[in-house]
Amino acid sequence: MVRSATLKAPTPNPAPAATSSRVRFVTSVMAAPVASFGTSAGGDRGGAVDGPHVTAAGGRTVRLADIATRAGVSVKTVSRVINAEPHVAAATRQAVEAAIEELGAGGDSRPRGRKRRTGVVGLIFPDVRNDYFAAVSRALQERLATVSPTLVSSDSDDDLHIEDEILQAYRRLEVDGLVIFPTGAPGLPEFARQIPTVVVDRTVPSVRGLVDHVLPDSRRAAESLTLHMIEQHHVQRVCLVAGNLGVSTLRNRHTAFHRVVGRTGTENHVLAGLTTAEEAETAAYALFRTLEPPFGVLSTNSLMFWGVLSAAVRLGLKIPSDIVLTTFDQIPGVGTTGIVPTNAVAPATTLAARVVQLLTERINNPGLPPRLLEIDYDIAYGTTCGCIPLDAARNVLG
Repeated sequence: MVRSATLKAPTPNPAPAATSSRVRFVTSVMAAPVASFGTSAGGDRGGAVDGPHVTAAGGRTVRLADIATRAGVSVKTVSRVINAEPHVAAATRQAVEAAIEELGAGGDSRPRGRKRRTGVVGLIFPDVRNDYFAAVSRALQERLATVSPTLVSSDSDDDLHIEDEILQAYRRLEVDGLVIFPTGAPGLPEFARQIPTVVVDRTVPSVRGLVDHVLPDSRRAAESLTLHMIEQHHVQRVCLVAGNLGVSTLRNRHTAFHRVVGRTGTENHVLAGLTTAEEAETAAYALFRTLEPPFGVLSTNSLMFWGVLSAAVRLGLKIPSDIVLTTFDQIPGVGTTGIVPTNAVAPATTLAARVVQLLTERINNPGLPPRLLEIDYDIAYGTTCGCIPLDAARNVLG
């Protein structure tokens, strides 16, 4: 189910100071021969450039393909050089830089008029290692390919400084719009005031009420999973194994977890601030060895899930007889173990469709008020909580 609301915009803040020109992001160009977003204010595309480009002196645009031809390399290699990515041979980098110099292609970070369309949309996601972000990003790529010739995607590594640098690079690329899983870069509010932006999955205070949002309802899903362990599987104690609670989505899950255990009077334990499966395993191992089974565990993403599972194996604890395990996100690769996770999954295709809907409407009608769409998680009950009988992986399950 999708719920919508209109957001009230906050008072604009002064533009942040410029950050370093160093750019660290991964770029993927999807060159699909499809139509761009709507029409410009004048009823046409306003002279949109065919393909990804940079802005040269005097406002002239230079396509990456032109730079690639001059340097004798691929467009992807040109993109890697522009974005200062590693693993580019020195000679190749020099050839590309020479071609850029010869063509006079220099970035122009000045705000541009929105009448001209480039056919480029920027995507910023926080962690390529997280399977959920990968799934949503892929769904966004597929959906955006139907309305925009080029998608430039970047991994901020959940670092607001890297995110700021990516935003500066996207401004130089003159993207038509931005889809972002925000970290909280200082430059995001000003960017969003000038370029159509849709926030997805989580929010940050600086853009709450300023831009369009598409958010899965983490609170409702976390309450459902926690209550399921307590009411359906009768555990007397439950644990939350979570990532960075500075992220609004994870903070909402934490809040919902505490609301349920407070209401039911259930003994509870929280592990938070974990960023990798290895960290989750270490923390869970230390906690689980102090608890008397059975107990329930809610993990907040796939990395936390694998950490919990590894800790259980090390301690000889069985799932679900010793640990009733629930989680957020799809768990790729788990099928080979015979495990069927009890999990809450944000429907990636629905999420992507709503994001592209809002972005397209925002590009074509910048005067719309900020909007919020909330999407329910899909919850499936499997072997890890005991709702589905066990039939495999006896070394872990029992």
